[in-house]
Amino acid sequence: MKNGQRIYSGIKGFLFILVNKEFLIFLFFLAVSCCFWFLSALNDFYEREFPVEVKLTEVPENVIITEGLPDTVRVTVRDKGYSFLQIMLDGGIKPLHLTFRLYADNKGKGMVSSTEIQKILRPRLSETATITSVKAEHWDFFFNHGKKKKVPIILDSCINTKSNYYVTRCSLTPDSAVVFAMDEALDTIRMVHTEHVQFDNVSGALSSEVKLQRIRGAKVYPATTKVSIITDQLTEVSLHVPVKTINVPENAVLKTFPAVTEIKVAVGIKSSGLVKAELFSIVADYNDISTSSQKVPLKVQSQPKGIVKVTLTHPTVDYLIEK
Repeated sequence: MKNGQRIYSGIKGFLFILVNKEFLIFLFFLAVSCCFWFLSALNDFYEREFPVEVKLTEVPENVIITEGLPDTVRVTVRDKGYSFLQIMLDGGIKPLHLTFRLYADNKGKGMVSSTEIQKILRPRLSETATITSVKAEHWDFFFNHGKKKKVPIILDSCINTKSNYYVTRCSLTPDSAVVFAMDEALDTIRMVHTEHVQFDNVSGALSSEVKLQRIRGAKVYPATTKVSIITDQLTEVSLHVPVKTINVPENAVLKTFPAVTEIKVAVGIKSSGLVKAELFSIVADYNDISTSSQKVPLKVQSQPKGIVKVTLTHPTVDYLIEK
């Protein structure tokens, strides 16, 4: 019995070694095949787009860049795979450092062409590489020597309040911005608008930071402003106000019936306690009397600030003229 177990164990061990040996040989040839395939693939030509960082250097201390170059330009290169592998191992194509004085003119503007970008990039690539395209034909930048102007900020917005609410105050902090640009541009800039924003279902108070619109060739500081919106809930207050007469000739007396009229005032709850009848002026104008009607129309001549709407319960009243 023991001899049988030994024979079984010996055969099992031999087969295990044989199978593992064949498997190792298979893995070896598989690895060799992958290496040949990989080397063959690296020798083929491919096209790939690379983002290349751009930096404007040696800018004089008295120069303010009002609109700079893009942070990156996108360049498409055709080359062999092993060249792309080397670029990726190096962390990409190294940044382009463009000297300010080589591209700036005397009128506050500079320009870098795609041809110039290719000229600088070419020595950084392999001999087999070809630059097939550069996104955009040229890039402009603008600058000045500290000339500036302070202009108001205009909010471009759509504010929708919650039902039965209204906006009592809307303010910007700051409410003005400083614009840096050349004289010609500054002469045409009267204000700076925010980017369009929309606020829905607003109730209570709301604050939000909003970006300012960019102006071509100019630098706007700050780049954002804070919009603060305060709302109040509407309520209705009824008041009885005496009717006054105006434009009545010296030899006549205009009397209205009734002499006191009711008005309904839509106002915020926070301000409703301050609404008094004596703060309103309701008038009957002698010049509005028509021979075709036995009534004279009433109108609101004055009202306090903060009132949303005033509604006359009786838009017209009876009248009598005494001479």
